[in-house]
Amino acid sequence: MMVDWHEHPNANQAARNLAALLRREPQGFCAEVVAGVRTMAMRLPGVSDLQDPGQTAQWREQALAWLTEKAKEALCWPALKGRLQILQACYEAPVAPDLPHVAERCGLSVSEVIRHHLDSEFVAEVIGFMPGFAYLGGLNPALKLPRRDSPRHKVPEGSIAIAGSQSAVYPSATPGGWHLIGCCPLRLFSPLKDPAALIQEGDQIRFERIGLEVFESLWSQR
Repeated sequence: MMVDWHEHPNANQAARNLAALLRREPQGFCAEVVAGVRTMAMRLPGVSDLQDPGQTAQWREQALAWLTEKAKEALCWPALKGRLQILQACYEAPVAPDLPHVAERCGLSVSEVIRHHLDSEFVAEVIGFMPGFAYLGGLNPALKLPRRDSPRHKVPEGSIAIAGSQSAVYPSATPGGWHLIGCCPLRLFSPLKDPAALIQEGDQIRFERIGLEVFESLWSQR
């Protein structure tokens, strides 16, 4: 089942709040919940042939009633604040291939693009696409651009990217169509750690500028 708050300004906040409530106070009709940018998806438990065949219908009825009530309330709940995470960011040419293009498209200088990105107050709206990939809402509107016309076949791990009203850091190498404006030396996803992802849903993210020499030193220590 899915709740869609459409274009409501508090849509993502409501999605994260409601998902957090279901994780904090588990309901029998909910096996798994995932928050989206403006939606929340909920999976009902599976039912085997040995169980009551009417159980699925009961779960659906209970879930619908619960979601109908709570989805409206969630729009008014205060935002849940995660940890403040400071991520180092290198904006030097070798690791920022799209920075001049972004500056030209936005009618800004390269230094202004960097300043606007550093001044943005991000929140991890969604974790998805790939393990540890956080969609960071809150990008300065001056940097708003559509995705690249032609996606790259391989975006390097650690790349800091922007598209639309969001920014992100690629936790591993993958194809991608966002604009690459820098690189972060931190390892964002480590399967053997708990939690495996450095950035969690709702975390507040700020970027801190570092030079290329410091970046290379930190990268070598990962």
